[in-house]
Amino acid sequence: MDWLSLKSVGKSFNGKQVLKSVTLALPRGRVLCLVGPSGQGKSTLLEIMAGIQKPGGGTVRREGQVSLLFQDNALVPWLSAERNLRYVLPKDWPESARAGKVAFWLERFRLDPKMPPTDMSGGMRRRLALARTFIVGRPITLLDEPFAFLDRYWHSLVAGILADIAGEGRCAALALHSVNPELKEECGGVLDVLELGPSPVEIPPGKGGEAPDKTQ
Repeated sequence: MDWLSLKSVGKSFNGKQVLKSVTLALPRGRVLCLVGPSGQGKSTLLEIMAGIQKPGGGTVRREGQVSLLFQDNALVPWLSAERNLRYVLPKDWPESARAGKVAFWLERFRLDPKMPPTDMSGGMRRRLALARTFIVGRPITLLDEPFAFLDRYWHSLVAGILADIAGEGRCAALALHSVNPELKEECGGVLDVLELGPSPVEIPPGKGGEAPDKTQ
């Protein structure tokens, strides 16, 4: 079963078509990597998947909630790292569960709980944004250039988290300019790579997975 699927999705901006007949699916237990240069529509495609942008045509179906890592991090600059993580957690979670999750992800990404994003380096802000995306554990995780500002150690750690997401039966999609040669191995063989061609991007059925004929 697919957590998310697109069928014949298109999108235009100011009369310029950037997505054309995009049909793909994110099945349970897989990670899809969308690869292409800047301006190719990768971010637009992720935002349509997340429901932030409406497609100009076609249908989108989601079977679970979405977490989205934005290219610009979208952190709350005046909140500490700890409070940025708490900000996205469901308010009905018990305090013990909230505190445990926050402590785990702060430790995993080696973040000072009291430090605000304004005092962080670019790499630290990216790690905080990743922690904030992963902490809620939603079925669908979408990541726009997740490895920006990160060194090889953090590349490997994030790839391992993606493998864990797939192993739990969830799914993920990430947009990258290029694929690191080690990424597929580090993801444990659950990674599918889809090269995006010249704009407007067109992904017919069979390239990104056949999407069911259902509406959102």
